[in-house]
Amino acid sequence: MIEPDNDSTLTSPLLNLANRGGYLFGVTVLWHPDSAMVGAQWVAPADMGQITLNRFSPLFLPPDQLTPLPIGHQAVSRVPIMLLLNISGGLQIVPPESRMLVELNGVAMSGPMELTADQLGRGVVLGLGGLVLLCLHRVATLPRRGLASELIGVGSAMTRVRELVAQAASTDLPVLLLGETGSGKEVAARAIHRLSKRRDKPLVSVNMATLGESLAAADLFGVTKGAYTGAQSQRPGFFAEAGEGTLFLDEIGDTPSTVQPMLLRVLETNEYRPLGATRNEISQARLIAATDRRLGPDSFNQPLLRRLEALVVHIPPLRARREDIGVLIGHLQQQWLAKTGVSAQLPFSFITELCCYDWPGNVRQLAHVLQNAVLTCQRGEWPTLANLVGEADRWYPAHLALTATATPAPPHQPSPVAMAVPKVRQAPSALTEQQVVAALEQAGWRIRAAASLLGISRPSLYALIEINTLIRQPDALSIDELQAALLASDGDIDQCAACLKTPREALRRHLKAQGLL
Repeated sequence: MIEPDNDSTLTSPLLNLANRGGYLFGVTVLWHPDSAMVGAQWVAPADMGQITLNRFSPLFLPPDQLTPLPIGHQAVSRVPIMLLLNISGGLQIVPPESRMLVELNGVAMSGPMELTADQLGRGVVLGLGGLVLLCLHRVATLPRRGLASELIGVGSAMTRVRELVAQAASTDLPVLLLGETGSGKEVAARAIHRLSKRRDKPLVSVNMATLGESLAAADLFGVTKGAYTGAQSQRPGFFAEAGEGTLFLDEIGDTPSTVQPMLLRVLETNEYRPLGATRNEISQARLIAATDRRLGPDSFNQPLLRRLEALVVHIPPLRARREDIGVLIGHLQQQWLAKTGVSAQLPFSFITELCCYDWPGNVRQLAHVLQNAVLTCQRGEWPTLANLVGEADRWYPAHLALTATATPAPPHQPSPVAMAVPKVRQAPSALTEQQVVAALEQAGWRIRAAASLLGISRPSLYALIEINTLIRQPDALSIDELQAALLASDGDIDQCAACLKTPREALRRHLKAQGLL
């Protein structure tokens, strides 16, 4: 059975447990004083019922090892935490009667907590003794390593991606990589090339968003001398440069419309004609394309899309594979150390924040935040995620709605404000004042997050804010009004910005300039 696809493309059959209607329950070590334990996993049937979790049980299988090991660290109590799986796919966590600190998504537990199946699907972070972090999550495939070792991850999502990448590498079919920005599409493309029979041939990467409308055809297919004004010599294009290797077309959704039929012809016939030439050339390159956009009929040649999607690989966002964050942190730290020689021991509270955060910028953003955190530690300062992501994103300190009772949390219903925010890219001029305000409210009055929700650039959003009669500018507010809002919000800038209906970062700067912070 073929899985329906939200990006208007075809997909491969799902070869996992979910395709047969079932899931396993998994516990992955996100963080541990012994780095060799990070990424270790324990998997059980979802109908197991009662699970005891303590210093000695269960036994976790570390990555690339054959001997299972317990958590083992003395910070973890011998008195067990009880995990009670229910028939609805949820889980009750009963903390132990001990002095050990137990945290759920960074918040200390004071009694039993109930998690829904949806919360487990997103991954829940369990902190033990202030030194160990575990991820409780659903498992769709049994843990196993794949050939594409550069695609880091121990969970089901990356297991499937590695297998699809290996399958794609064994063919010469075009491949379409779908995934959000920063999720690792170029890493997947390089893995396909490395594993293919073309590994000793060139890999040419092209960002289609950088090709100008007028010269895109010349850049891709080449140009002969005198083909147009300024063409003073013959120049080969990217197809000729790739030769018998791989041509990776990133941001394929930004391909100029005039070039899309030309790409379709290359895929159909392997032939193309350089600008000004009198005969066709034969392309022997293997084509891989990638996009973070929906390739709809209004903006993209659909016959070309059908050719590109001979093989489709979805790269999951980081928030959909929370169990991988620990091994990614370790990998990225090693990369940064090898590159700069700079390292630092990050505080456990900061690691907890990293693991609980829903990363809108995915692995790329995680890498940047880690680099800044290391440099912050080098300066003798204490890193916090809120300071390092700044205005870029909205911080959810407890993003999973947890309940303190054994009653499952009610299903989330989108608010009218959230539903008013557009879900696709559109011209800024098409947005209403109410839609702009709704996006800012949903994004906690943070500019970049709101711009992302609206599908526009930050400069465009700043321009809309300037003319929006429903939004107030901080410098237009009186000192008395600012002081009253600060008092009403107990000094919380987020609440203050929401109360005053003004952008959060601009308000913070204004309050600081006025000496009110």
